[in-house]
Amino acid sequence: MLLPRVATAALMFALTGCMPPVMPADKLTDSAYTVVEAARFGRMDIVISAVKPDGQAAYAESHAEWGGNIRILDIEYGGAKLTGADKAVVLMTIAWQRLDESILRSTALKQTWQLASERWVIIKEEVSGGDAGLIKEVEETDPKDGTPVAAPPKKVAATGRSD
Repeated sequence: MLLPRVATAALMFALTGCMPPVMPADKLTDSAYTVVEAARFGRMDIVISAVKPDGQAAYAESHAEWGGNIRILDIEYGGAKLTGADKAVVLMTIAWQRLDESILRSTALKQTWQLASERWVIIKEEVSGGDAGLIKEVEETDPKDGTPVAAPPKKVAATGRSD
């Protein structure tokens, strides 16, 4: 009776030693999928927990209309690419609609992620294509005294449109 238990315990111990290590790229993909699924279903608490701690308030403010005036209809994960040992870019496309309109909009987002303390966190997010109204521009403040920092002027193309 004791022999089967010992054999089972030894087998379980041996199998755990054969598990391959989780690579940073795998952790990134898992984290990005978690964020995409959470955002798709309105779980902004999960999304915000994936943002670097000192940027969570600004991220929450820039996405404040999600689930309110802006309805997220679908999010497509566009892939992740390591750009360094501890940096990566994650792409996603979001289909959305303002509640007071019937226009279906689409926005491509580019997120910059960083490996920090064994987990990936979002450190920057920007619109890379499509409709720009998905994310509210948040005014940057000086961390020393909280005063607004002037944003750099937007580039204006020869056509007169701002980029």
